[in-house]
Amino acid sequence: MNDLNNKIEIASKLITESKKVIVMTGAGISVDSGVPTFQGTEGLWARFGKPKMNAYSEFLKNPNEWWDREINHQRSPYVLELRNAIENSRPNEGHKILQSLENKKIINSIITQNIDGLHIDAGNKSVCEIHGNRNFLRCVSCHNKLTFTPPITEQPSNCKLCDGVIKYDSVMFGEPIPKKILDNARSMISGADLIIAIGTSSSVRPAAGLSWIAKSEGSKIIEINTNETKLTNECDVVIKGSATNILKKIYCEIKKVMK
Repeated sequence: MNDLNNKIEIASKLITESKKVIVMTGAGISVDSGVPTFQGTEGLWARFGKPKMNAYSEFLKNPNEWWDREINHQRSPYVLELRNAIENSRPNEGHKILQSLENKKIINSIITQNIDGLHIDAGNKSVCEIHGNRNFLRCVSCHNKLTFTPPITEQPSNCKLCDGVIKYDSVMFGEPIPKKILDNARSMISGADLIIAIGTSSSVRPAAGLSWIAKSEGSKIIEINTNETKLTNECDVVIKGSATNILKKIYCEIKKVMK
């Protein structure tokens, strides 16, 4: 038996024998949906340069000016490419496998750093979008979420509940993650005996810190990624490969085990 098949068997056994399984996903899960990653040699930041880390404070200084640039497509090239990719993306086989695993009560919840909304589009019910969802707007004061139909052609009116400024739900650099979202993520990993980290660099906090918290509380970790990450040395099983390909193999093995 080769090393990959052995790891697939071990991972599948861990998954089926665990009582509470939480999946944590990053950009790698959406690559096969046409959504580019941020890091890595082909990532957006490698091609366009890493953005400034004060985007949220700049937005708050002058929301009117920010929305004017947004409406007139005067945003950074990497933002425009990402937005176009997300608007044209659909759930891939990896997303659909996770939906099937949740439906069969094999996994409990998904915590994702992605803003593409593809886990929800695939049909997953228990999803914590820790960095928001590009398909919604949100009040910066009371965090009330609103739906919208793209493209936005005029600046959204202030929040009807509290008169707060409205922005996209996706979290900007330098923006605090809403406490309710963080609390939800922390609640999800509490008591988990297995974390499956898929396609995440495990370097963006506070999301990345959740895996270490789970590990400290006794959780085992399976990592699926094309590259080593900051989490790799903490994992019980490390499987190198694309998210979709590895999930397909694991799902096939799980179906054998469940027969």
